[in-house]
Amino acid sequence: MSNVKLTVGLEMLSEVRIGPFDEANGMLTRVLGNIVGAPSEPKYRKLNYKTNAKIGALLAVSGVKALLTGVGFVEEGDALVLPDELLAAGCEAALAGLRAQAVERANAGVLAKAAAAQAVRAKQAADVEKRKLEKSQIEEDAEMRKQPGWRAKAAGVKGGRDIVTASDIGASGDSG
Repeated sequence: MSNVKLTVGLEMLSEVRIGPFDEANGMLTRVLGNIVGAPSEPKYRKLNYKTNAKIGALLAVSGVKALLTGVGFVEEGDALVLPDELLAAGCEAALAGLRAQAVERANAGVLAKAAAAQAVRAKQAADVEKRKLEKSQIEEDAEMRKQPGWRAKAAGVKGGRDIVTASDIGASGDSG
């Protein structure tokens, strides 16, 4: 078992996107868990990546091959094999590392959701303040219209209170 390769494999896996990581983590947990559960069973100690598409796809994920090599797997023809003389201790260490990464990713997801929710609440609070300001401006404008001598400030307006139709301010629909 090579601690360096195991560590490198786990580090490479930590950089894999969520979807492929979840798939690889599930498959690796099953493969390594089988070895830990039945360390003398030869079928669990051999991974045929040429004939088994799932194992081939697993090995395509960044860091998986380094992790398995770190556990002690060696390449023999079209398969990765864990020699009989190696104990399941390397597999247990790899499983612990995978569990730690899964927990870390789950915690990071929770923190990201909390940050997103906080951002939404801050935007909502800003929108409420903006609406309050607009409402006060509308009320102020309504008060100003009641004052004697008030005139509209919009460009091209003919006289504020004298406006009766849209064509009075040049907004007729037959311009073309």
